[in-house]
Amino acid sequence: MKLNKTLKRLLNESELSATELSKLTDIPLSTLHGWINGVEPKSISQLKKIADFFDVSLDFLCFGEPKSKNIKDFGGDISIGNYEVILRRIRED
Repeated sequence: MKLNKTLKRLLNESELSATELSKLTDIPLSTLHGWINGVEPKSISQLKKIADFFDVSLDFLCFGEPKSKNIKDFGGDISIGNYEVILRRIRED
């Protein structure tokens, strides 16, 4: 898990301290310091608050993965041109 590195980076880029982030998100400062020092998180809801605050995905926050794409992100591509969709059973149940 890369939470500690990602969180440090997000704090640095936003020029926030852990204390300020704690006040803005209502997450205890001790919890944030633990995460920054490599302690594994115990609360997904707290992680979600941080991800929402920084407008990043949980994948990005926890694993440093790029923001996940959803169907809305492809809207421009989908509306340009014609597409053929083929549905094919690939496995018998």
